[in-house]
Amino acid sequence: MTVHVPIRAALLVFTTLTLASAFSFADVPDAQDAQRVPPPYAAPDNQIRFGNAALFRNLIPSATLEQQAAQEYAQILREAEHNKTLLGDDNALVKRTRDIVNHEIPFALKWNDRSKHWKWEINVVKSSEIRMYCLPGGKIVIYSGLIDKLRLNDNEIGMMAGHEIAHALREHSRERLGRQQAAQLSAGTVPQLFGFVDLGSTQLGIGEQLLAMRYSPADETEADVIGSEIASRAGYDPRAAITLWNKIDSATRRSDNGFIWMHPYGSDRRQDLFKRMPDMMPLYAKAVGKTIDQLPNYAGLGRFKKTGR
Repeated sequence: MTVHVPIRAALLVFTTLTLASAFSFADVPDAQDAQRVPPPYAAPDNQIRFGNAALFRNLIPSATLEQQAAQEYAQILREAEHNKTLLGDDNALVKRTRDIVNHEIPFALKWNDRSKHWKWEINVVKSSEIRMYCLPGGKIVIYSGLIDKLRLNDNEIGMMAGHEIAHALREHSRERLGRQQAAQLSAGTVPQLFGFVDLGSTQLGIGEQLLAMRYSPADETEADVIGSEIASRAGYDPRAAITLWNKIDSATRRSDNGFIWMHPYGSDRRQDLFKRMPDMMPLYAKAVGKTIDQLPNYAGLGRFKKTGR
């Protein structure tokens, strides 16, 4: 029997907490995560920073999740090829989206050391669905309905790609799935999870779950900030995040398990996007070789005005 060291450590922590009867498994933070910097700030080098990953992520090794994500991604592409809906390399929409994402990837790598070794892939599936994924390991699939039905411009595509990439970089799905494993522990399934299983080599059957992942408001805020930073540094206007999510909200909020259900969006998140503009706009201005005052109005949002902080 083989049990990974992180998993063994996690078991010890969870067992201790159970005996203490002091915490719910769904609410136990990492000791370092408890000292997390409350909402992101701009460090002296103008790099926006976040706290450390939660303990729950250690229940599922990164390599295992990336492997199963790659298998799920390959299955998506096989089905699209079978249905003749996988757009080819010479398709204009494929070229457009790959160009945008490839501009962003170099600015994403600092957020996750593993991402420097990911085999990034970007593919587009012809579909009426309004949806996009960046799976763990840098596997990106875009459904054409997202761009065609919402008439997204390049800045909006850039913000969308940055947001999805940020989810993968910060391993939000790994944490969500880890919390599910923790819930199994609290339900008394520790022997089945830890006694006979090597999670580093066992198929967990979680590939499809990645496509139905519902993120928390905290996940969304983190993905908004990091994603906007990545896209802004790549030369995409951060103000586009507002128009992007307004469009997605209007188009999918009435759909069961629609894209906005997976990525909760409301007035608080919208206001937070506005509040982050003083951090993002200088990055965008630098990327496009302009000063803040030289940037034009954007999509009815008016001209960004630099204020004292």
